[in-house]
This record gives sequence, C-alpha cells and structure tokens, in this order.
Amino acid sequence: MRKLMYLPLLALAGCATAPIATGAPVLKDPSVVTWTRLYCTADNESHFETKSFALDKVNFAPPASPIFIGGGGSARKIVFGGFEENWGAADVQSGKTHPTPVTQWITLLSGSMVISTTDGQSRLLRPGDIMRLEDAAPCRGHITRNLAPGATFLQFVQD
Repeated sequence: MRKLMYLPLLALAGCATAPIATGAPVLKDPSVVTWTRLYCTADNESHFETKSFALDKVNFAPPASPIFIGGGGSARKIVFGGFEENWGAADVQSGKTHPTPVTQWITLLSGSMVISTTDGQSRLLRPGDIMRLEDAAPCRGHITRNLAPGATFLQFVQD
C-alpha cells in the first residue's frame, strides 16, 4: 500500500525541471484557510505564492455549534471538471502552456495533478488542495497534467 502513495511522483519523473512542491499545507487550524495563488507578472510569466486568510467564528447554522467562516466573495459560476488519465501529458512534452480562461478558484476533489508555471516551479495538487488561478491572457499561463491512474475531478468557482 505504501508504494501506491508514491506512484504520482514516479509518473512525474522527467516531466518537470524543478522540484515539485505540494499544494497548500495540511490544514490543522480551523480558523485559517491556506491556498496557492497562481498569478502573472507584467512580463506575462506565471508564478506561485502561498496565501492564507483568517476566518471568524460565526453562528452560521443554528442550532449547530458556531463554525469558522470568511473569505470567499461572490461567484459567477460553479462548474465541475473531469480530466482523463494522462490528460495534459502531450502539453508537458511539448512545453505548451495555456492561461486560465477566467479568474477562478479550483479545489481538487479526487485524483492528483501537477501544475507548472512558466518560471519553472511545479505544484502537486491532491484532494482538498485549493488554488486561485489568476494567470488569464495575455499571461503565458501554465501547464497542467493529470497524474492519477484514472480520472481526476476539480471544482471550479469562477469570479
């Protein structure tokens, strides 16, 4: 069983030139949400940074106990995406990048993916990881590859 945990990293061998960082760290504090921001600079290159925001304890759904709520903002559209096994492998091989079609949040629901920026960084996304995609055109964008031995599913929340 332990060997199966390393299959996504083995599948990635030879696909990235820089070390692969995992997505957001394991969330242990319910009052803080951490995510990865994928953004573009004025030279149209894409980069990662780790961000977080605090949540306030709110009586959200009485009579249930209060929970931590915050962040977010308005959403224009929520969609789900299914990625076939090896989706994006040809793009990795050719170096073909793409920008996000709109600024959006993604949450990995199942499977695993690697996303690489034009500055050579890569992040491994696992279930529960959250990323904000802000690398819309004219940014050169990023490359994404499904590493799962089957389908990977994402939730997209578009601004």
